This record gives sequence, structure tokens and C-alpha cells, in this order.
Amino acid sequence: MWKIFFVFASLMVLSCRAAASDFVLPEAWQGETQDSTITISYSDLDYVLDSAVLMSGPPSRKKSKASSSTVSTRLKNNYNTLTTNAGNRIMFEEFKKKPEMAAVVSKIRASLESVPSEIPLNSLSKKEQIAFWLNLYNVVVIDEINKIYPKKDLEDFVTAKDGLLARKLVNAGGIQLSLNDIQYGVLQQKYPDDVLVIYGLYQGYIGSPSIRKYAYTGTNLNRSLQFNANDFINTNRGTYPNGKHFRVAGFYQRNASYFPDFAADLRSHLREYLREDEIPLLDEAQTLVADINDWTVTDIYGTSRNYGGGAATNDAALLGAFAQIPERGEVAPLEGMSLALQAKSVTYGRFSADQVQKLKEMKFNHENRGGVVTVTDLAEAEAAKKSETGQNDDKSGQ
Repeated sequence: MWKIFFVFASLMVLSCRAAASDFVLPEAWQGETQDSTITISYSDLDYVLDSAVLMSGPPSRKKSKASSSTVSTRLKNNYNTLTTNAGNRIMFEEFKKKPEMAAVVSKIRASLESVPSEIPLNSLSKKEQIAFWLNLYNVVVIDEINKIYPKKDLEDFVTAKDGLLARKLVNAGGIQLSLNDIQYGVLQQKYPDDVLVIYGLYQGYIGSPSIRKYAYTGTNLNRSLQFNANDFINTNRGTYPNGKHFRVAGFYQRNASYFPDFAADLRSHLREYLREDEIPLLDEAQTLVADINDWTVTDIYGTSRNYGGGAATNDAALLGAFAQIPERGEVAPLEGMSLALQAKSVTYGRFSADQVQKLKEMKFNHENRGGVVTVTDLAEAEAAKKSETGQNDDKSGQ
């Protein structure tokens, strides 16, 4: 019989489940339009993420060297050698140095929060809806960490009763939500079998799934979530073979509601993405031990205090030492994102011009028909309109 050791209080899991049962989905958020061609633009968010996120490179089991003191001091930095090199990083240091850049993130957040007031979310496809909620969730996390950075250990900040995940921080079209409401009350309630969704929920610390260098969209959703699952599971922050015990992330316990028969369901899930040569180690392990955690903020260098002066480092040197600098070899200036942001700051700024008119009509119908709205695919509506126009022309010519 497989066993699992829980190292976190089960009350944490129960509180997540409570969030799911307490939240009632608004009518306009229920269901989806399978063949909808309506898409949301994230060009401003793409610019921010591409500029501020550094990729950590391919999954690796390599541990970091232990911290050592620098010249003229016995003090040294403490970090988890198992996990410290895992996961992508955000340049929170730059947001801290330049508040105007952090303000851009806040504006993008406000723009995304307004989308549910501009369009019934059920007029979008399933993938487009999931992408929207993941992007909103992640932007809120980045925005909130910007406010408390350079705080290094995020455990209490994230998991406290009134912490990042539990507080009603999000105003989605006038409806107050917590990040737990988004995950459990919206995403899991609507898509209970889509476990890959958890890998799109960046929570700001190394032990959570990675932030991507681009926003999620309906088109890239599946590929991106599978990539993140593979990255998380095959790095030490997600799993670690250890003889009779197979260590897994505490993140999985905190998401236990996705794995009803925890040990069996999690084993089955891990086998889908675990590297082939490690699957026998998982199968042979007698227990799963959920004890891998790293609550360190995913920054670059700001929270790593430099003790002593003899071997002082600078920002450029630390940045260059990070594994797998982006393909283009440099980090873009964040100031340039302002142009992309301006295009999204206007009403309906995240939709193409040909979609805006239809969205306004849909909103008018919704407000004037007691909440009942018929969603029609834009392409079909256009074809029908042309067909009707052609018929009228024929009649007028008779």
C-alpha cells in the first residue's frame, strides 16, 4: 500500500476547498462559447514579461554549492542548495529601483480587472477564459510582491489567513475575489479535471510553478502548461527521488483537492511528465513525502545580501551569472512598455476593432434583457449579415 507523509497542516487544504464551495459563479461567467473567435490581447503584458523574466534553463537535478562567506567576514547567505537554482526569475530589483515601472504593472492589472465588465466571459472559448484568469492571477501576484519587495521569505505573506492568496485583492468587473477564489471558485469549479491549470498559477516563490516570458493565450495555453508541468516536476523544487521515499513539493499538498486519492492520483500524474529514467524510482518508492519547499522570492539578486567588501559583486555580474540568459542575450528596457500599455488603457482596448462593436451590442442586450444574452460567433454573424444584405438587394432589384 502506498503511503504519503503530510508535513503541512491539513487545515490549509481544507481552507482551499472551502473557498471553492463558498464562491458562486456569476451567470455571465458560467459556461463558454466553444467556437468563439473573440480573443483578448495581452501585448502589454507580453512586453513586461519578456523584459522582466529570466529563464532558468532546462530542468536539472544539480544542486547548488553551499553558501560561503566572503573576504573579511564570517557571515554568509543561507539558501536551499536543493532548489535555489530552480525556476524562472523576475527582476523585482528593477521594479523596486524604478517605481514608474512597477506602476505599469498596476495599470495592466487594473485593465485586466475591467475585462469582465466589458464582456460576458462565457462568450469566450474555454481556453481563452482559462488564459484570462491565469494572466490576471499572475499579474496580481507580481503587483503585490512589488509592494513588499525586497521581502525574501514569502511563506507567511502567501499562506497566512489574511495573506496573498486569501485576501479579496481582485476587483473583477465589480466582483471582489481572492486569488483562492480565482483558483478554486472559478477555475477548479468550472474545470475540475484540468489539473494542468495549477502549473499556470505563479505565486512568487521558488517552490511554485514558473512565470513565463509571455502571457497565456487560448492558442498557447496547452503547450505552455505542459511545458511548465515538465519543468516543475523534473526540477528539485517539484520532485526528488530519495531511495524508499520519493520527495514531492509541498505545493502538491496545498493543491490536494486536484488529487482526491492523493498518493495514487499524484503518482499517476507525475508519471506523465517525469523523465523516463526516473519513473522506476517513483514506482519503487514506498512513500511520497511532501516536504520540498522553498519560499524564497523569485528575484535575481536583491535579497542576496553582500557580506563583506573584499569580493563585492555588482548587478551586472550577478545578472550575467544567472543560468541561461534569454536567447536575445539581454534584458529589454522596461520603459518601452508604456506604448503597449496606452493601447490597453482605453475601454475595450484588449479587443480588435471588429470585435468591439459586437461586444458593445452583446453588453447592451445583456443589460436590457434581464441578464439573458445570446452569444453568436463573430464570423457567423458577419456571414449572416452579408447574406441578409444580399437578399435585400435581390428584393429591391425585383
